[in-house]
Amino acid sequence: MSTTSAVHGKAGIRVAVADSLPLFREGLFALVRRSTTMRWAGHAGTAPDLLRLVEHAHPDVVLLGAGVNRQPQLIPLLTGVRNAVAVVVLLEPGQLNRAHLGELLRAGARGVVARAADPLRITEAIAAATRQIHVDGQLRGLLLPREVAGAEPLPVTPRPALSGREYQVLQLIAEGLSTTQIAASLLLSVETIRTHVRGVLRKLAARDRTHAVALAFRAGLLVVPGQPDAERRQAS
Repeated sequence: MSTTSAVHGKAGIRVAVADSLPLFREGLFALVRRSTTMRWAGHAGTAPDLLRLVEHAHPDVVLLGAGVNRQPQLIPLLTGVRNAVAVVVLLEPGQLNRAHLGELLRAGARGVVARAADPLRITEAIAAATRQIHVDGQLRGLLLPREVAGAEPLPVTPRPALSGREYQVLQLIAEGLSTTQIAASLLLSVETIRTHVRGVLRKLAARDRTHAVALAFRAGLLVVPGQPDAERRQAS
């Protein structure tokens, strides 16, 4: 996971980047560091690392790119960890279609822009997403104006997102801890943990704890223990 320290005394939009390619993350790091209106909050290469980064670094905007945004539930999960975060999705060529754009906006994305867009358009998407929903000009033709404005969303309801606490419980379940052990680890009551477990099962549509863990691994919300973390870069 990429962690970051605050840049005290420096104003600007705090930007975190999530992408599976280190070289692409490095390019976005350079873009942010050159800007006078943005500052770096860190980067991650997996969904679990990104969730921990958002929880600890408190970015204003998350640029969500390839290999990390595997399923729409990640976006509401990110906003559940930190309500104020604006998620801007960087789209691959195969994702540039009306159905996928609509799904992302319904899930809570504040911005969408092609991953191959020039730096200026990505910068514009970051700035705009802190104020309103932003669909890059080259993508707007794929949606009706009322869909962009949110006046008439497409008729699909996203699944409810795990809360930050539910995600912590899910991680500990995956590590093999019992309900009592999870309660002791999080300094919560056993009944509270049971409530969170029921929430995890319901939101993931899982039959039991084992099924929930399997679904979470499949969706990219959990990674195999010991898998290498994303490269680390501290804000300075």
